[in-house]
Amino acid sequence: MDKQKKLNKAKALASQFFDLKLIDLERMTEDQKSEWMQQYSGLTREEFEDVRRQVIEAKTSQQAQVGWQSLPHDLSVLVFCLVTVFFSLKAGLVAGVIVLALLVSITQVYFNEALYKILGYANWLTYPAYILLAFALYQRGLIWWQIAGIVALAWGGTFLLGAIMSIPMTLYLQARAKSNQIKSEQKNKAGGK
Repeated sequence: MDKQKKLNKAKALASQFFDLKLIDLERMTEDQKSEWMQQYSGLTREEFEDVRRQVIEAKTSQQAQVGWQSLPHDLSVLVFCLVTVFFSLKAGLVAGVIVLALLVSITQVYFNEALYKILGYANWLTYPAYILLAFALYQRGLIWWQIAGIVALAWGGTFLLGAIMSIPMTLYLQARAKSNQIKSEQKNKAGGK
């Protein structure tokens, strides 16, 4: 089989693998591998495993990038809850908004997969933080519906405020990309003359 046909088979296999769940790819049994290899018979065992490994890496990286964008919400909720528990609702609100604004700006221009593996656990810590917040507010004498409203605003408000805060940086990044494209086109035109 020539290289182009092998490459086309590998691309088709990768496309099929990308539709599978990550856990199914990682825990693929030998019988399942044999079935796939029969379907894509032009590929060697090494080529098959290489395609599988690359798709696993791509899906893992994609999940990390999506999760990275949720970090501002998760970390600002944690800061809001903890500062509110130990100080006051007003201090928690201020600290949460500051952390949210800072992290929204940073996560739009910077990505670190190794750092995400550590900070990604913040997602699971938000649930106990909400419970701790609700308990602290109950101890301060708030009524159940006030507590529920504050917790709901902490959850939904950070998503909404984070989306609003991301608009200026998104516009800046789009303008910079367009400027770079125009400069590149002008450079190509000048070089072509």
